[in-house]
Amino acid sequence: MRDRAVGRVAGLRAAGGVMLVAVVAFALVWPAIAPADMASSGYLSADLPPTWAHPMGTDGLGHDLSVRVAQALRVSLAVAAGAAVLAGVLGVAVGAGAAACGGRVDAALMRCTDAVAAVPHLLATVVVVALFRGSLAAIVVALALTHWPAVARVVRAEAQQIMASQYVAASRVAGASPLQLARWHVLPAVVGQAGLAMVLMIPHAVWHESTLSFLGIGMPPERPSLGTLVALSQSGLLLGRWWPLAFPTAALIAVTVAVALLGPGTPGRGWVRRGVPVGDHAPGDHHRDDDEVGTSRAVLAVGDLVVTHRGPGTVTAVDGVSLRIAPGRVVAIIGPSGAGKSSLLDACAGLTPARAITAGRVHLGPGGSTGHVPQSAASAFTPTRHLRGQLEEGLAVGRRGPGGRRAPDVDALCRLAGVDPALADRYPHQLSGGQLRRMAIAAALSTNPTVLLADEPTTGLDADLALAVLTTLRRLADDTGLAVLLVTHDHAAIAESGVADEVLEMRGGRLRPVAELVSS
Repeated sequence: MRDRAVGRVAGLRAAGGVMLVAVVAFALVWPAIAPADMASSGYLSADLPPTWAHPMGTDGLGHDLSVRVAQALRVSLAVAAGAAVLAGVLGVAVGAGAAACGGRVDAALMRCTDAVAAVPHLLATVVVVALFRGSLAAIVVALALTHWPAVARVVRAEAQQIMASQYVAASRVAGASPLQLARWHVLPAVVGQAGLAMVLMIPHAVWHESTLSFLGIGMPPERPSLGTLVALSQSGLLLGRWWPLAFPTAALIAVTVAVALLGPGTPGRGWVRRGVPVGDHAPGDHHRDDDEVGTSRAVLAVGDLVVTHRGPGTVTAVDGVSLRIAPGRVVAIIGPSGAGKSSLLDACAGLTPARAITAGRVHLGPGGSTGHVPQSAASAFTPTRHLRGQLEEGLAVGRRGPGGRRAPDVDALCRLAGVDPALADRYPHQLSGGQLRRMAIAAALSTNPTVLLADEPTTGLDADLALAVLTTLRRLADDTGLAVLLVTHDHAAIAESGVADEVLEMRGGRLRPVAELVSS
């Protein structure tokens, strides 16, 4: 049944494509190949009904209607396509910008979109076109200015899903600007939806242009469009001359049906700034000495951190956590699922959800930055792009990291993470779990962080691969002075590998050393 439905949809779309190609070909080709005597028959052949010599009949001036309809269709499609492209550009810019910037920018752009959409399209278009009567450019601009909100909403909805993904979060933590997020992640993902929205806009724009021309404020009579042909047919309709109205109307319907068959209808985040509180504090609280939460040697110091998630039931995921990590040290946090490990890591990376309530302090050393390895390595990458281009983006926003060193290119970055550079030319789904995990580490290292935050880096890996990933993290800390904070529920892997300088356990949002746990 499903295969039959899919085949039916494919057949309808193929029919729509063939119909649209036929309509466009008729508009472009027929005026050029029609016999000369057909196009200019004179007054003796005026108002003739359809015959073999004139398949669509003639108008009041003796012009062959098939040629006139093709010429009119060419003008109407050109106006509609130009308006659709311009409206698409405006809609993509507004929708992608709203999703990439978020917050007040998003709210302001969407209120502007709602305001434009609230004005009746035809009324607004009539006002604009009436000021520049007969101007083709004015008609295109007027149609575009009234049709872009639909594209903006489609693009924004799609872009918001992209912005909520972990690979965008990783780029944001790495320092990518809203413009870079839009160029790297949003635009490649929404171009398909935007293109479809523009195609679906064409019949709507054709009808609007035809209405304007029918009202006498669109295209002038000497430049035929479907609207002007329909307007000129009124005088003969009462005399039984149906063909000047029927064939232009049929062309309008054919464009609408062809595009409809192609359509899909056929079956604030909690940021942690360096050296400032993450919650609500008195105005002078953030001037406290850094020694309260760590020493000057610590590249990451957390003091009395509390993260509470609001929802149907308020949950305190992190409850008064304090810790500090020095350069070249590896600190592992173990504990069961739901203990608050990922919430702690997200708070250190600046990825706390907008609805979460945070308090306490997260401090990065001078010039410090974080690199984040998400729990799902696949979610660290855009699935439709090669890995190399995504790693190059990280290098583009990266700074000099530990020891002043910086990976010069993607190949060096891959070798640093212990993965074959040739794999960077593949898509994420073409890599194994262990390879993709190391690529996620390479992506986190691309911005030259001083602290690497790894969320469940051994999840889904067998014992050998898990040991290899943990060993890679240990080597990075030893060779580059990178501080590593990793969380995992795999206590055995941490114990067997011996890579951690310090092991802490987290339960109920609180931390305590494993040694304390054992002694108790």
